[in-house]
Amino acid sequence: MRTVEWHKGRVRLIDQRLLPAELCLLELDEPEEVARAIREMAVRGAPAIGATAGFG
Repeated sequence: MRTVEWHKGRVRLIDQRLLPAELCLLELDEPEEVARAIREMAVRGAPAIGATAGFG
């Protein structure tokens, strides 16, 4: 499983705020949702943030 991927026309990513207790995938359709996920630190680390921003 990838931290961030393009899946069926959406950005799909692991919500890293919940790790390690829970594995939750976010599926984001809109650029605003992607920006919010980055802002709220659902995705962390420079490479993952860059990939997420590129998809969104």
